[in-house]
Amino acid sequence: MKKISLLFALLLGSHVSGFAQQVEQAEQAAAPVQRTVPTVTRTVQIFSTLENELNDAVQQRNSGVIDKRLAVDYELRSAAAPGRPTPRAESIASALKQTPFASQVQQMAVHEYGAVMVVSFLWSLDVAVSSPLAKNIFVVDTWKQVDGDWKLATRYAAPADAQHKTVPGVDLSGIDAKKKI
Repeated sequence: MKKISLLFALLLGSHVSGFAQQVEQAEQAAAPVQRTVPTVTRTVQIFSTLENELNDAVQQRNSGVIDKRLAVDYELRSAAAPGRPTPRAESIASALKQTPFASQVQQMAVHEYGAVMVVSFLWSLDVAVSSPLAKNIFVVDTWKQVDGDWKLATRYAAPADAQHKTVPGVDLSGIDAKKKI
C-alpha cells in the first residue's frame, strides 16, 4: 500500500509540475515583448558632435574648423590603397574639391585608451548613384588629445556597400587597382 501511495504521489507531482510549466510558458508568450532602447554614452555624444562638426566644416568649406579638428600629422587610409596614406593637405584639398553633400553618422562605437579614442561608425552620404563616392562608408577614426582638445589623428575608411567606389578625401587617379604589390 505504501508503494502505491508513493507511486500515486510521484505521478500526481509530475502532472502538477508539467501543468505549472505549461502555465508559465503561456504567461511568457502572452506577456508584451520588452524592447530595449540603446543608451548613448557620454563619449558617443562627444564624438558624434566632433565628427558632425568636422563633416559640416568640410561641406561649408570652413577651413578654420577643419584645421582645428585635424592633427598636424593627420593621415587618411583608404581600403582601396591601404599601403598609401593620404597626407593631411592632400586629403583636405581632395575633400574640398568635391561637391558638398549631406551626410549622417550612424552606429557609432567609442573605445577609450587614455588620451586616445578609437571611434568607429557608418557614415551615410547623400550622394547621387552616379557619384564616385560610396553611399555608405565604414570609418574608424583615431582621436588624440592635444593641449586639452581632441584632434583627429588618423582615419581609416572603406566603402561598406559597393565595390569600385571611393571615400571622400581619397584621390585614386594615380593608383592601378589591378597592380599587385
